Amino acid sequence: MIIGLFFDLNSPLVRFLSKAVDIIFLNFLFIFFSIPLITIGASLTALYTVSMKIVRGEPVYIWRDFLGAFRSNFYQSSIIWFMLCMGGIILFADLYFLNNLIGITKIFFFCFTFILSFLYLTIAIFVFPYMARFKDSIQKTLLNSLLIAFFHFPYLLLVMVFTVILFLFVVSSFAGFLTGIYVATFGGFSLFTLLASFLFIKLFTKYEVNKAETVDC
Repeated sequence: MIIGLFFDLNSPLVRFLSKAVDIIFLNFLFIFFSIPLITIGASLTALYTVSMKIVRGEPVYIWRDFLGAFRSNFYQSSIIWFMLCMGGIILFADLYFLNNLIGITKIFFFCFTFILSFLYLTIAIFVFPYMARFKDSIQKTLLNSLLIAFFHFPYLLLVMVFTVILFLFVVSSFAGFLTGIYVATFGGFSLFTLLASFLFIKLFTKYEVNKAETVDC
C-alpha cells in the first residue's frame, strides 16, 4: 500500500513531493539569477510570476516560465531595483544624519524620515508582484503599486509586519541568521512568495478585470 503511493503519479504524496521539488528548484533559480545583485529586481519579478501561476493553478514550466519572465521584465525591473537601492542608501544616510540633530529639528526630520521609509517599504513590497501581473510604464507601476497598497491598507500591514518579523528574527542572533540562511537557501524565498501570492492575487483580480474592460472598450 505504501509502495503504491510512490508509484502512483496521481497520489497525494507524489503530488506533494513534486510541488516541493518545484519550490526548491524555483528558489535555486531565484538565487542563481540574483548573484550579480543588479539582476535581483528582474529575478524577483520572475519569482512572483511563476509563484502566481502556481497559486492560480495554471500549467507551470518552472525553468521556461522563470526565464521568460526574467527576460521580458529585465529592463524595467532593473531600473526600479536600482531606484530602490538608491532610495535605501539615502534613507540610511538620513538616519545617520538624525544622530547629529537635537530638539525640535530632530523630531521633525525623524517624522519626515519615518514617512519616507514607510512609503519606500510599501513600494518595495508591492512593486515586484505588480510587475509580475501588469505591464505599465515605470511611473504608473510605482504609482499604482502605492495606490493599491493604500487602498488595501490591512493587507499592506499584514505583509509588512510579516516581513519585518522575519527580518528581525534573522538579525536578532547568530542562530537566527544561520537559520535564515539555511531556510532561504532551500526554499525560503519561493515559499514566501507563494504565500504572499495568495494575497496579491486576491488584491489584483479586480484590477485585472478593470484593465480587461478598458481594453474591450
